[in-house]
This record gives sequence, C-alpha cells and structure tokens, in this order.
Amino acid sequence: MKSIKHHLVAALCGGMCLLISGCINQTEEVNHYRAITHAYPQPLPRKVPAVLTLATALKMANDNNESLAIAGENYLQALIAKDRAFANFFPTVGLAPTDYQRQGFNEATFPHGFGQFFQTHYFDAPIAAQLNVNVLRDSMAISAAGSFTGEQKSLLLNLQSSLLLETAQTYYAVLSASRATRVLMQTLHVQHATVASELRKEKAGIALRLTVLQDQADTARTQVQLTNAQNQVQRGRATLAFLIGVNSLGHARLENLFQPPSHIPSLPKIYRIALLHRQDFRADADAVVVAKKRVTAAIAEYFPTVSINFDTFLYKESFPSDSWWNGLFTVNIPIFEGGMIYNDIRKAYSQLRQALLEQEMLRRKIREQVRIALSDWQTSSELVADARTEMQATRAAFDQAGHSFNAGLTTNLDVITAQDQYLAANLTYQQARYTKCIDMLNLLRQCGRLTYATISHLATHAPAPVADRHRPAPNKTTKVVD
Repeated sequence: MKSIKHHLVAALCGGMCLLISGCINQTEEVNHYRAITHAYPQPLPRKVPAVLTLATALKMANDNNESLAIAGENYLQALIAKDRAFANFFPTVGLAPTDYQRQGFNEATFPHGFGQFFQTHYFDAPIAAQLNVNVLRDSMAISAAGSFTGEQKSLLLNLQSSLLLETAQTYYAVLSASRATRVLMQTLHVQHATVASELRKEKAGIALRLTVLQDQADTARTQVQLTNAQNQVQRGRATLAFLIGVNSLGHARLENLFQPPSHIPSLPKIYRIALLHRQDFRADADAVVVAKKRVTAAIAEYFPTVSINFDTFLYKESFPSDSWWNGLFTVNIPIFEGGMIYNDIRKAYSQLRQALLEQEMLRRKIREQVRIALSDWQTSSELVADARTEMQATRAAFDQAGHSFNAGLTTNLDVITAQDQYLAANLTYQQARYTKCIDMLNLLRQCGRLTYATISHLATHAPAPVADRHRPAPNKTTKVVD
C-alpha cells in the first residue's frame, strides 16, 4: 500500500508538471499578430494630442482598432491549426490508473491455485501510447495549414490597408466640413452686419424694403448651410474617434500636412505594382495553394494508415503480474469506404476550381479598381487647378460688385449673387484639395502600398501646410474673410 501511495504521488506530480506546462502566455500570443501590423506589443494610453495629424490618426487606428485585433486572432488560430496538424506525427501518451474491486468468492469450489486467475481487487497504473499516421495525407495537411496561415496573414494586412483608408477618408471629411463651417461662420458674420446696416438705412429712408428682405433671406440660407456643416463635423469627429479607438476627440485640432505627389507611374506599371503588393491578391494565391494541397490530401486517403499502440505500467497488480508491456502494430489499407473518399476528392476539386475562379475575378477587379483610382486622382488634380481659377474669378467679381454697389451702379441682389458664387467656389476649391489627398491615398490602397510604412513616411516627411498664395486679399469694403 505504501508503494501504491508513492506511485500515486509521483503520478500527481507528473500531472502537475503537465498542467504547468500547459499555461499560455497570452501577451506573447497577441504579439504574433501585433508584430505584423507594427502595433505596440502593449497598447499605449489612448490619449488624443492637441493637434491630430493624419499620420497620428492612422497610427492610433492601427494600434487601437479592434477589427485588426479580431483579424489577428484569425491569423493566430491559423498558426495554432498548423501546429496541431504537425502534432499528428507525435504519439499521444496517457496515464489511466485503474482500481478494480469485485465481490469475493469461495475458493474451495475451485481447484487448488485456480483462484489466482479471479482477482477480487487490484490496482494498475498503465501508460498508453498511440500513433496513427498517414504520411502523405498528414504531410499535405501540414503544408496546407502553412499556406492557410499565409492567407490569413495577407487578409490581416489587407484589412489594415482598408482601415487606414477609411480613417483617412473620415479625417478629410471632418477637415472639409470644418473648413466649410469656418467659411460659413465668417460669411454669416458679415451678412448679419450687412442686414443691420440695411435696416438702419431703411429707417433713414435711403434703402428699399426689398433689399433688407433679400439680405435676410440670404443670411437665413447661410445659417442653414452652417447648421448642416456643423452637424457633419460632429458626426465625422465621432466616427473618427471610433476608428482610432478613443471615446472622443475632445478639443483636438485636425491639421492637413499631407501633400500628394505631382507625378505617378503609368497605368501598366501601377497595375504590375498592384499585382505584386495587393494583400488580397496574395491571400487568393495562398487560397489556391491550400486548395491544391487539400486535393492531394484527399487523394492520400487511399494510402495506408499506420497505427502503433504501446502500453506499459508504472505499477501493476493484475494478472499476469510478470507481463509489463504490450504493443500492437496495424496497417489499414482502405478497400471500400462507401464512396466517402471519392466524394472528399470531388469536394476538394470543386474548392480548387472555386479558388481559381475567385483569383481570376480578383485579378480583373484589381485592373478595374486601379484604372478608376488613377482616373479619380487625375480628375481631382485637374479640379484643384480649375477650382482655384474659379475661386479667383468669383472673388474678383465679388469685389467688383461691392465697389459698383457702393458707387450705385449695381443692385444689392448683384452683390448677394456674387457673394454666393464666391462662397460656393471657395468651398469647392477647399474640398477639391482634400479630395485630391483622399484620391491619392485610395490609389495607394488599390496598389497595395497603403501600409504601416506609409504612416511612417507621412509622419517623417510631412511638409508645412500650403497656404492659398493665389487668393487675393479680402476686400475692405465688404469685409468678407474666407
């Protein structure tokens, strides 16, 4: 009995060692995918700086957005599946202590010594090892799991690129709405002063009631536009806060420091760059490889499966007490499986054809997306120049209308019309500048180049903000500031 207890203590210690070895370092697990996205191993405090640049917003979205972490867990699970597939080449070992008890019997009714074959109690502590291997099938399963891991990694990086683009689009939407808000507030201030001036003139009998009503209607319309712009700012800032993983942007000021390059490669070269760097195209290529290896693994089910079973004992009391191990070697050759293997192969070939079709469709989709993105960027570049020219012309017309009105050569309606045209042209120009930035980032996204390296480049090569050097000075008579 003392020996049994010693063995039980030894078994318990072994079990504790196995339990301790099974503890998981979760920080190290998370770092598997955080290293790929270049996120911090441990998330930094989510504090929004006073000036939130585009590079900082993209970095915060990369570090804090949960969607990337969710996709990263998919990649981690693929790594685990690969290790699990490799474990098929290792035996399983188990300890199964057995305490057998049965009711006693009268040995006098049996021949002398025969009672040793009918034990009423015994305690065994067997160790059982088992191994089942189909070499070709299991090796293909390991290889397919490795390719699937590469697919999940590419999908993670593709999601990262999509998240960065969405963050940039929201960032510039807020900038555009904020710019419109400032212009409309300044315009509204001038319009209120104009209405007050016309009311005084009306009381003095030197202004028409129609002029006052026109000014009031124009002021009310500007107020409606301002309310809508302010709402767009609030909505955009809330969305941007969600994307970068904070509760609120607070009073952080957004500042545009990104100036798109003037020259880009030709369409054929951009298309080749996209096929080389697009992560979703890499993921589809890996999916094709996985499907091919699964076809081979399905065919390998026709190959023999080798099973090895080996049992020994740490402690034994059962009959025969002098037999301490046994082994069994089995080779299973499939002859009739009821069509299961055949249908597994059919399914694997169907999945392979499906993966090839998806890859070809994505190839054509990339060509379309690159062509559209390039066209959008070229168009927005032209629109910036056109909008600047329009803004200068409407500004000059507005100034001239103000001088003419003061000289009594035009009506107040002419001044209001010129002001509205200048306001619309100014907003169009500012929005065109932001649209050009977004279109460039979208072109980078379609080429597969909107990555963490892009964030680093934006942070280290951001030029100073470009002022509107072509904008004429405000007219002192009208006091309109843009």
